[in-house]
Order: sequence, then structure tokens, then C-alpha cells
Amino acid sequence: MAGWVETKILGEPWDVDRRIAEMGLSMDGLINSVRAARTASGNATALHPSNAAGTFGYHEGVASLRQEFIGDEWVIDRKDGVETIRNDRKGLKIGFCNVDRACGDKAPKPRSDKGAASERACGPMLFDPEELRFFVRGDAVGLAFYYLMVDDMGRAELTRPKISGKTFEGAVERIFLLPEGDEEDMLLNLDDDGIAEDFEPKIVRK
Repeated sequence: MAGWVETKILGEPWDVDRRIAEMGLSMDGLINSVRAARTASGNATALHPSNAAGTFGYHEGVASLRQEFIGDEWVIDRKDGVETIRNDRKGLKIGFCNVDRACGDKAPKPRSDKGAASERACGPMLFDPEELRFFVRGDAVGLAFYYLMVDDMGRAELTRPKISGKTFEGAVERIFLLPEGDEEDMLLNLDDDGIAEDFEPKIVRK
């Protein structure tokens, strides 16, 4: 039986920069995606539905990730309706998610329910119920699905979560990108009430 391993948390700038480079990403590209999402969320007004800020931010966050990174190695991936970028050489997928609190002591929670497709992408639930904050099964390491997670203060992390019961239940790895938020961020919050973040589209004939 696989042993339990401690959740890996990277917060020092040199560790973060090294890990981001290993993943075939760039800090500038990730921060640009955070800012694009936050700018889009700021387009929501009191006349929009209550989940508009989060929805706008999610759409632009995904689009910006693709604009920043697709090319020789990264490609668009929409498997099972989960919108990501994928790097087969690195064995990685990355999506975008609005969360309650990035870069905190506890692993973030998504502001909208995660569907069955997202749970399959992140792998089966492999957490010790008594240690959700810190430990995961060692055999979870082969599942490399990360989210660029952004909260309503502009804090951001790149994190590989595990999903159970439509939410995140701990993480394999957390990489703190903007633990204090973004000084250039002057936007609204990312409140989501039932945002259709990982919906699986159905095509119906008339």
C-alpha cells in the first residue's frame, strides 16, 4: 500500500521561479493571466447576474492562459468539457479557477462546484480524512492536473488539487505566485454563485 506524503508547498521566490521553469511556464505569463482575469471580472456591474464577475474572470483567465502559452509544447485541451492547456512533453494540464483564499494555510476551495469530469482529471480521492491539509497518498503523484487559482484579493497560486464531493480536498503541490496579491490589481471581487465553470456541454438535435 502506498504511503502518505506531505503536501509540497513552494513559497520562496527562488523555489517558485525554478519550479515554474521546470513546468515549461513563465511567471510573467501566469501573472498576466491573473491580471487579465481580474480585469475581466471588473467589467461586471450591478446590472449583471450576481455570478458575472466570476464568470467573466474565469473565461478571460482560460483565454489568457492559452494566449500566453500555446505554441510548440502547450496546446488547447477540452477533454470532457474541462477547459485547459496541455503539455504532453511535461505531462501537465492547467486550468483556471476562482477560489475562496489563495496562498493561505489551508488549501483553497473553489467558488463553484467542480464536476465529475474535473474530478476524473485530478484523479481519485486519495486523502487521509484526518490530515486533509497536509498529506496525500504517494500514488497520487502521477496525476498532474494544476489550476491557476485566484481569489478576490488578487492572490494567486498554481496548485495541483484533489477533488471530492465537488470541491477541493487538499493538494499534492501548491506554488504561491502572488501571496500578497497584485499591486497593480484594482478590481472587484470574484464572487460566484453557481458559476458554470467546468460545465460539460451537451449537443442536442432539434
